[in-house]
Amino acid sequence: MAHLEEFCTITASATYHPTGKTPLGFRVDTAFEGTATSPHWEGARPVTGLDYAVVRADGHSNLEIRGRIGTGKETVFYTAGGVARPGEARGHMFPQEWMVFETANEELAFLNGALAVAMGELNGPDLSLTVYLVSA
Repeated sequence: MAHLEEFCTITASATYHPTGKTPLGFRVDTAFEGTATSPHWEGARPVTGLDYAVVRADGHSNLEIRGRIGTGKETVFYTAGGVARPGEARGHMFPQEWMVFETANEELAFLNGALAVAMGELNGPDLSLTVYLVSA
């Protein structure tokens, strides 16, 4: 049976860059930046990234994300994908993501073989996301 362990919490601010209607839906590239806190390090580390989202006809968004936590030798890169369910109001979404990581940080090297899931809320520009490591 799978087990989830909370890895980190991300809070960020999003900036929307709409492209427009494409054959797959309405394309919106969303840059984000904020901080990540975790029991695996002290204090908050900066988070930056870009979400290449496509809003489908049913209001859900397909997500394709590239991000980074930290700076310098402390950097953890991540790739994520998933779907965001629409909320009641425009700009209110509930992202659900899978994540994989890449880092040169020896203390966080276990992430190089890890899979994570993340769930959160996007309300206008305000993003909050909790990331859980998946283990057997």
